[in-house]
Amino acid sequence: MHTTLQDCQDALEAAQDQAQGLTRTLTATLADMDPHAAYLVLCRDPSSGELHLDSLRTAGGGTQCVFDFDDVDTLPELTDPELRAAWGRTDPRDPQALLQVLRHLDRLGASFGRLPDAAQAQADPYEDTSALLCLVVNADAPEPEGHDLEVTVCLALTVTEEVTYEFTSEVRLPAYIANNPSALHGYLSENEELWLDDLDPVSGVTINERSLDDVELTLAA
Repeated sequence: MHTTLQDCQDALEAAQDQAQGLTRTLTATLADMDPHAAYLVLCRDPSSGELHLDSLRTAGGGTQCVFDFDDVDTLPELTDPELRAAWGRTDPRDPQALLQVLRHLDRLGASFGRLPDAAQAQADPYEDTSALLCLVVNADAPEPEGHDLEVTVCLALTVTEEVTYEFTSEVRLPAYIANNPSALHGYLSENEELWLDDLDPVSGVTINERSLDDVELTLAA
């Protein structure tokens, strides 16, 4: 028996209808689990073209959660009984299950848009947001309370710097060292006391490297 063109067309249209319905189930599920989620953010591998989960973000770009494939508790429980029944035995909190659904939708022609500019306001400045795609969960979702609240804190910082100092020092050297420039560096390295008192800590002109080694935070009184 040969499949007719009409049968194929009917099957494709039915699959697209199912994909649209599954998309609505997915977005309603995410909105139920996280009422502040406006966008499900994705990225596409430039080599394979496969979709990857990134995060859930608010309309203002705040990150509600970053998906961790080793943690099925990233999202809270789905409480809507009708939606829970639609997922059957699959746990919608499982990032791997979400990703599988999204890849099915992608293959069926689902459209994923670009993350809106308004949702990039709180993005990491080093993040390439132009490479991000999104599925709208609820563009009108309210921002979490206190998301723009600022508090005063005290930080105990440990910072290491490597600094280049340039200064002059007048010292007495053995004549054989003064007449042998190739030996000068080693001699002065072994005899720092000759010139160390002339090093002015504020004379550093070049910071070669700076690292934040540790920080402790306490709320200010």
